[in-house]
This record gives sequence, C-alpha cells and structure tokens, in this order.
Amino acid sequence: MRLDFRKRLLASTLLLGLSAPAVAQTVDPATQAVPGDAAPADGETIVVTGSRLGGLQLQQASPIAVVSAQDFALSGQPNVENVLKDLPQLVPSTTGASNNPGGGVATADLRGLGSTRTLVLVDNRRYVAYDSNQVVDLNTIPAGLIERVDIVSGGRSAVYGSDAISGVINFVMKKDFSGAEVNANYRINEAGDGGTFNGNLLLGGNFEDGRGNATVYFDYTKRNGILQSARDYSRQAQVDDGEGGLIAGGSGSIEGTRFAIGGVNRKFEPDGSFSAYSAATDAYNYAPSNYLQVPQERFLMSAQTHYDVSDALTVYAEGQFINNRVKNQLAPTPFTGSVSLDADSSFLSAGSRTLLQGLDTDGDGFVTSTIYRRLSEVGNRVSSLDNTAYRTVLGAKGDIGGGWNYDAYYSYSRTKSIESQTGNVSRSRVLQALRTTYDTGGNLVCSDTSNGCVPLNIFGAGNISDAAAAFITIPVQNSSTISEQVASASISNRELFDLGAGPVGIVFGTEYRREQGSYNPDFSLSSGDVVGFNAGEALGGGYNVKEVYTEVAVPLLADLPFVKKLEVNGAYRYSYYSTAAKSVNTYSGGAVWSLIDDIALRGQYSRAVRAPTVSDLFSGASQDFPAATDPCTTAVALTNTNLNASCLSNGVAASVIGTAYDGGSTQIQTVNGGNPALREETSDTYTAGIVLQPRFLPGFSFTADYYKIKIANYISTVGTTNLIRACYGDADNGYTPYDASYCGSLPRDANSFAITDAANTLANTGGVTTRGVDFEARYGLPLGFGAFGSDTSRLDLRFSGTRLIAFDYNPLAAIPDLTIDCAGKFGQTCGNPYAKWRLSTRATYSTGPMTVSVLYRHLSAVKDDDSATTYAVERIKAYDYFDLTAAFRIKDGFTWSVGVNNVFDKQPPILGDNQQQANTYPSTYDPYGRAFFVSTNVKF
Repeated sequence: MRLDFRKRLLASTLLLGLSAPAVAQTVDPATQAVPGDAAPADGETIVVTGSRLGGLQLQQASPIAVVSAQDFALSGQPNVENVLKDLPQLVPSTTGASNNPGGGVATADLRGLGSTRTLVLVDNRRYVAYDSNQVVDLNTIPAGLIERVDIVSGGRSAVYGSDAISGVINFVMKKDFSGAEVNANYRINEAGDGGTFNGNLLLGGNFEDGRGNATVYFDYTKRNGILQSARDYSRQAQVDDGEGGLIAGGSGSIEGTRFAIGGVNRKFEPDGSFSAYSAATDAYNYAPSNYLQVPQERFLMSAQTHYDVSDALTVYAEGQFINNRVKNQLAPTPFTGSVSLDADSSFLSAGSRTLLQGLDTDGDGFVTSTIYRRLSEVGNRVSSLDNTAYRTVLGAKGDIGGGWNYDAYYSYSRTKSIESQTGNVSRSRVLQALRTTYDTGGNLVCSDTSNGCVPLNIFGAGNISDAAAAFITIPVQNSSTISEQVASASISNRELFDLGAGPVGIVFGTEYRREQGSYNPDFSLSSGDVVGFNAGEALGGGYNVKEVYTEVAVPLLADLPFVKKLEVNGAYRYSYYSTAAKSVNTYSGGAVWSLIDDIALRGQYSRAVRAPTVSDLFSGASQDFPAATDPCTTAVALTNTNLNASCLSNGVAASVIGTAYDGGSTQIQTVNGGNPALREETSDTYTAGIVLQPRFLPGFSFTADYYKIKIANYISTVGTTNLIRACYGDADNGYTPYDASYCGSLPRDANSFAITDAANTLANTGGVTTRGVDFEARYGLPLGFGAFGSDTSRLDLRFSGTRLIAFDYNPLAAIPDLTIDCAGKFGQTCGNPYAKWRLSTRATYSTGPMTVSVLYRHLSAVKDDDSATTYAVERIKAYDYFDLTAAFRIKDGFTWSVGVNNVFDKQPPILGDNQQQANTYPSTYDPYGRAFFVSTNVKF
C-alpha cells in the first residue's frame, strides 16, 4: 500500500508539472488591505461585510473575521468547505464525509445554530440554494475566484434580511481580472485512497480603454470515494459492551434471516435448517459498505462583466452554471416485519418444516413470524444525485451627484436535483413472494402469481435467486427544485454631511424576494411501499417578501481627550411576508469608541429573524412510528389524580385507564411535515469587544469580542415523547400538564382510545441561547535576513479562537427541564461536539521565491451529554492538528507548492456506532489520516 501510494504521488507530481496554487500576498490586519499593487487607492472605500456603507475591518462595531486568498492557497484544499470548517466560529456541518445523512453537499454553520440560520452571500448578494431549506451548497461557489471571505458573527437581518441569525459568510470575488490563470491541484491520502483532482481556468480582460472588463472561469473537480472498509476504525460497527468497552456490533437484520416466534430468536442456515441466534456473534456488520468519503464530480462555470457607460451608469452582469454529481451508499436493505412463512416450503430443511408445522396452530399451512432479513442478494443501496444549478444577475449602478450613489439589480437562481436510487425493495412484493404454494406439477410457486412473482427463499444467506431479487427490487427516483428571484435597489451617500467628527453615511433601499420550491417523489416513495421509507407526500409552494431598509453611520466626536473618535450606527428593515409571519421588524444599533489610536471599544445590539423556509412551510405529511408510551395505559394513571383527570378529559374511558387498550404498543403512529402557520424565529444578539493596535508594535492587532445570541420561536419538531409530557406532565411535576394546548396534537381513536396520528409537525416551539468570546491576534513583521538571493524576509502570525461559554438548547419551551447546555458536550441531543475551546494558528515565513506556512488547529475535550447513561466513551480528549505547506515561485507567473495535512497522522476518536457514523464524528475530526497535495499556478 505504501509503495502504491508513492507511485501515485509521483505520477500526480509529474502530471501537474511539479507545481502549486499561487500564494496571495499577506493581508494587512489593520485595514484588511493587501500591500503593494493590490492596496486600495487613497480615498477608496473598502466594503467589508456587515455594513453597506463600507469601512475597514477593525473599525466595525460587529466582529469580523477574514479568510484571505492566501489561506485558501496554503490549505491545499480544492473545496471551500474544508477551509471554512476549521474556523473557530464554525461548528462542522454537512461535509464530504457525510454519507448518512449527507447528499454530497457542504454547508456552513456559524455557532452551531444550524446552516439555515447562517446567511451565505457572494459579493453581498444572496446566492443559489441547493434545496427547499434555502441553504447554500459551498460546492457551488467558485473557489478560484475568491479574493477573501468575511465572517460576521451575530444577527445582521436589518442589513441583509432573513436567515442572518447566527451571522453572515460573504464571499468577496475578484474584480477586473486581466490575463489568464491556470490552477491544478491533486491530493491523496497516505493510505493511497481518496484522490481528489481540481483544475480551473480564469480568463479576463479589459476593453474600451479600461471602461469595461469581462471575466470567465471554468472549474472541474473529481473526488474518489472511500469506503468505511478502508480504515481499521470504521470497517466494523462497534457498540458498547455494557462494561465500559467497545465490541463488534451490527444489525439484528442478518443475511441468513433471524426469525422470532413466541419470544424465541432463531436464524436460518444456508441449507434451510435453523439454529439459535446470538446477537454477540451473529449481528450483521453493515459498516464496510458505507462511504467514509462521498465520491463527487463537479463542473462549474462562472462569468462576470461590467461596463462604465458614464460616471452615472455602470452596467454589470454575472452568471454561474454548476453541475454537481455525488453518490451515497448504504448496506443492503434490512427487511423487518411480520410475515407468513410457508410451513411446508421446499426451501426449508426437514427439521425447519417440523418446527414450523408444530407452530401452525390454525392448520392453514402458514406461521406468522417477525423476521429480520438483510437482503444482500439485491445489492447495496446507492443514491445517485445529479444537481444542476444556475444563477444570473443583471444590474446597474452609478454616481448621481451630490455624493449620492445608486445600485439596482435583479437576480434569478434555480437548482434542480434528481435522485436515482438502486438497491431498494418493495415491501408488498416481499410479502407476496413469501406466501407460496405448490402447482400441479409439484413446483413451489407464489400463491399470487401476478406481476411475474417468483418465490423468495429467505431461509439462509445467499439463497435468494437472481429472479427473485429482480422481482422484489424497485427502482426509485425523486426530483426537487428551488428557485429564487431578488429585485433590489438602494441609494447611498457616504458623505451626507459632517458634524465635525467625520462624514455621516446613509443608505436607503428596497428589496423584493420570491422563493419557490417543490419535491416530487415517485409513486413508490409516496405510497410507502419502499422498505425503509415511510409514506410521504410531495412538497410544493412558495412565498414572497417585500422589504424596505435603511442604515446610517454617524461620527459624533473626534480628537478629544479619551475620544479619538466616537461613531454610532443603526439599521432598520421592515419586511412583509406573504406567509403567516406578515409584518416583521428588524433593527440594530452599535458604537465604536476609539479612546486613542491604539485602543477602541465596540458594541452592537441586533434583532434578527429567520423566516420559515419553503420546506418548513410546505413539506408534505409523512408517517413514522417513534418509541413512546401512552401514559394513560400505565398503572400510575389509576393512582395519580392529575394524570387520571387528564386521561378522562382527553377522551379515555374510565373503564380502560391503566390497561393496555393500545395493545401494549411501545410506538405511537406520528405524522411529520411542514406547517403553513409557522411564524418567524427571532433573535437578540449582543456583542461587546476591544480592538488593540499599539503604535509601539507596528503590524500588530488584537481583538476580543463577547457575544450572546438568544433565539425565540425556534422552528423545530417537538418529538412525540415531548408532546405527551407537555400534555400529561410527568413524575417530576406530579403529572400536572406543562401546557394542555399540546393535547390537541395527540388525537385518540374513538373506539380503541389509542393515540393515533400524533401531530409532530414543525412548530415554533423552543429556544437556544449561546454565549462566548471570539479573539484574534495578527502580527506581521519584516526580518533583516533572507534566503534564496533575498536580503529580507517576512514573518506573519495569526492566532484566532473561540471560547464557548454556554449553549443552552430547549426543544420545547413549555418544559424548562428539557434545557441542556451543550457547551463542551456531544451525543444524542447535542450531536457534533461543541468544544469549549476552538483555536486556529497560522505562521507564514516568506523569503525570495519561497513561502513556508504551518497551521495549528485545536479542539478542547468534550464529554457525553447523557448523564443518565454510561457509555464506553464518556469523554473525547483534546485534539490537535498540524498542516504544513511550502510554495515556490519557480519564475514570474509560475508557482509550485507541496503540502501535508494532518502531519502527525492523528486518528479520530472511536466512540461506537451509536454516534453519528463510522464510529466517530467524521465532520469534526479528520477521518482520513495524513494527506499530501501538490498544486500549480500559472499566470499569463
């Protein structure tokens, strides 16, 4: 394997011409400007995300983190997701390691509040979403065009509209590019797998004496898949042994068929005989077939142009086309259910026939049994997704005199996703093929021969014939679309008047946005006949919002004792939704107080919203059967006065209270889906910080900002168990209802009194409050020595981090005891680890044609969030990663680089498969091990 890896790396190096991506120049931390030719001209405004009035990064009231083009180049990562996921402010979301669930997309999640609460922009404008949750797939953003990425924490809805509850991630793209640039990158794991190639071409030029510019960009990415069988830690599903350790585990649905009759579990052998079933030795290992890295093939094309007709009119346009194809793969379908077994089947051994015939109490020739069969003969379940997206923007801007400028544009984007699945099985056909009889010639046939039924031999591993497998297999396909239209216009004046401390800036704007989405499952999926899928309805609907907004920045004082400068800002947006949200107001206010040139204090308050998405509002109803107990069937319902009264008031007859009138069921049929009556989520964000730029230490800056975000009307499902607790109470509160209004979500059958179709649809139910501190230090200094023919060199240092103080989540506000603090925890409720400390440090040394950079990342230890259960792994230790990159400018316009990610080959923590997937958290901890990359950049 090692020799094979070296051969691949050598071949890749030769293929790429021993080359690498260009390393951008160092960004000045004080201005966020690039030194040299790329620096802004005197008087030019640098528009940093967070305000439509522009300004410098460290002069904003809201904390802003910046990822430069240099960071992307030095990472050696072809996908945007792999650069951003290491930022301290982001909690890993869906990535290329997400196989189930996944979908092959990459999303951004600021503060761990969910990707739907993080607004992703490109050049301060909304970008193309990939699904009806209106979330941007980071794979669709042209990485080679990125100049920098601004991350603004905290609510910014007053400035940018809905969804900016946790903050904004804005990708600022290159402008006025002239010439040609070719980039190629290849990376491969030390294990010799997961090879990823990316190549892109950027062409641009000016015309009409520089009055216009046109740029086109082409990008191709091919990523090979990695199965869990390729790593020691993931090839075997592991479970707790109950004694503090991990043992081999798996599924009770096995290839040979486990069957249960009268509470006794047995399994069939390949010859049709039976033996005792042992979970310790017979469980099916489903892990090897799952992807650890999802394969991907992506083609992206982007174009942009602008032309200065006059000072008063610049017309511009841009467009993108993206085709992204990915696959997810799971182990073969597990079939579980009650079936009729032919007690006289020729598929059975004599001993098995004797067993079943002895259990045939009604003499009809069949025995009812619950079976657990892994249908391996059908093959793995493979989901192939083909996502095609396009976007266009047309706009005009200009100077209309008196310091006033305008900008107006229209954008349209649309994504269509087609998912084709293989390896799925029809439940009705399995049941049909299991019910067999003999024809006149003594041949075993289906009792019902319609549809070309072929008898199904499940009595032993490998016994299902090709014909029978083909009969029960069912092709599945679904499609979805999401489209967005935005019409926006604004006028601004950055020098409206001067109160003596500097020019006042103001912006007025209006915006119209329309979202439309659909999801169309085929008949098999919507009927519920596909094993493993509950019946679900199609989705279709949309909404629009009309908005007006304003923003103002007012310098109040300057050049006074202890007041070098004092500036306040404010923003307001009124939105009118066509949904139940109707009128919505968002607003913010903040201040920056520079005591002296070296020290500034800043603070901001923001009211932000997240309007329900198309999926939240209009997703069709589907059924599932979660584990839950009807409290009125328990003995305590006879002795507890409160519970007894609640049962009577909700329609349970007094004569059956405390009995198993529901048949002793441990599951309750539940309906899930969207809710057109949803209101908007609201959040209040407070930030307060300090900025240090000491004059005695040129090139140094330090920022520290405290944040608190509180979300109310949180959109989520309550959960059937929590619905029952809200309606009937629990032992902790003497079975006094927490909120009797939830009883309406638990309808009962008029005859059996059992809860049927519990309504677990989306609702404005709970809330989240999170607090923490962000900090960053940057220092760049020239050195009086150099190498490779240079007399000087430069050292640039960046240290950034987040200290998570609290992350309190409550899925149902009516029950305060449900609140859990996820800070420093992971597990069944919190999910991915919420490390209290997330740190990132980069040191870059440049001299002559060479640049060497080291990146250090740290995640603090976390512990399990379930105090009532002791797992084999209750604590994950702290993790530290190191990446190393070396770039060489071979000659002007030709740069080559090599690098190593995860230098010390740090392996992920092994927790068992009761966690997310692959026995670990592959989106948080590196699941692949040491990886190498080579890349090249050629400019003409």
